[in-house]
Amino acid sequence: MDGNIAVGELIAEIADEDRQAVVPAVCLAEARARMSDGLAAAHLLLLLTTTPTIRVERLAGDRFGRADPIWRVGEFALEARGDVGIGHAFYAALTHEAYVATARPDAIAGVLPEGWIVLDLR
Repeated sequence: MDGNIAVGELIAEIADEDRQAVVPAVCLAEARARMSDGLAAAHLLLLLTTTPTIRVERLAGDRFGRADPIWRVGEFALEARGDVGIGHAFYAALTHEAYVATARPDAIAGVLPEGWIVLDLR
């Protein structure tokens, strides 16, 4: 996400359609962890807090059974070779029946059902 113009263009297109972009919280945390530039991180935070089109999908649960979101994300992460960010993205995509936009399309394409739309942001 660091300086990727495609992200901004996609958000603008989603806003034009009066839809929402759901950002899995785990993916957001991973994006922040990869940003060594404080200004880039500040821009990301500003984007998240001022753009009504963007909604952060929190990871919460209270039952810890097979249907619990945290448990399901862990199961999906297992399918993605232990990548919890991919697990949360997979969970969010299935929950919202949504496209996936990522700079790591190869990492998630093998986990999603065949034919699922993955937008490549590289």
